[in-house]
Amino acid sequence: MKTKLILNIGIVMFMVCVLSTMISAADAINLGSTNIKENTNTDTIVQTNDIDMSVLTPEERSLITAVDYLRSTGGVPLKIETVTTTNWNQLIISLLVSSVFLIFFFGQMVSGSIDNTAVKIALKTIKKKTGRNVVFIKHTSAGMFSQSMIDQSTAIKLATAMAKFKGADFDLILHTPGGEVFSALMISRMLKDYPGKIRTIVPAFAMSGGTLLALSTDEIIMNSTACLGPVDPQLGSLFKSGSARSWNQIVKFKGKKAEDSSISMAMTGSQYTRSIRDHLEDTMDFGLSTNQKKKISDYLTSGNIEHAYALTPSRLTDLGIPVKIMKNTKVIENLMKIISKLAGEGLTFI
Repeated sequence: MKTKLILNIGIVMFMVCVLSTMISAADAINLGSTNIKENTNTDTIVQTNDIDMSVLTPEERSLITAVDYLRSTGGVPLKIETVTTTNWNQLIISLLVSSVFLIFFFGQMVSGSIDNTAVKIALKTIKKKTGRNVVFIKHTSAGMFSQSMIDQSTAIKLATAMAKFKGADFDLILHTPGGEVFSALMISRMLKDYPGKIRTIVPAFAMSGGTLLALSTDEIIMNSTACLGPVDPQLGSLFKSGSARSWNQIVKFKGKKAEDSSISMAMTGSQYTRSIRDHLEDTMDFGLSTNQKKKISDYLTSGNIEHAYALTPSRLTDLGIPVKIMKNTKVIENLMKIISKLAGEGLTFI
């Protein structure tokens, strides 16, 4: 995603720079001076028919001719002569400035392409060692008003990957803050219904919707410092947002003074909470009993703990969710390198 963004920006800047260079070059070449001289050529000026010009002196004839011309044209006869020179200093500076921009943006594009290749090579190395296909979901890119996350494009790409895997086992590497409720639930069902075994690997964190995906697979492997998180739904707008539980508390506190938008958020939040809780009870397995599933689902969707609460491997084990710890330091280092790169944003599969 980020590579595509850099590519698009680079293309736009390239066009702007080229256009700027052409305009600057044209201005530099056409810089010059303009000399304006009086046009003394009156051969084409129409003579008046009301005056006998033959009886007038040369000065009078010239005056009458000038007046006649002014009446007929409304202007003074001028001859404009333009002298063009080239400002080489401005031309060179314009070309240098444009070249710097072009080199920078093309460098970013090349760097992004190299990083993408490096990510795919690293994933191929993992596949070669494990003998399993690999799906890598990474969301780290953030804009002024947006954050890359689990969305419909993630679901579409995962469906494509699963179709190519044809039921073979695969590893799901997660590094995501979460995402859309609908998309997370949809992907969770896709993972649950997949015929092959899916092993989730969490090098750093898989929060919210990422946790929902991890709990929908057959096995979870985590770095000792990694974490999952609560799955209670978060709702709101750009200026007002919060957990489903917080919206309920606001409505209860304000009572009849509660705004329509707050009431709507509270109702929607309650619906989402029930949907996620019921879905989680049906989706989780790990050999847990029905009571254990219910207890875990209630805890993760209740909103009694903050949404950013870190569910470490030890805490997950206390809840009854079996987690294996990654002990191969080289594998951990490679995974962290993949995460730290700008490339690989979104979903990549090998």
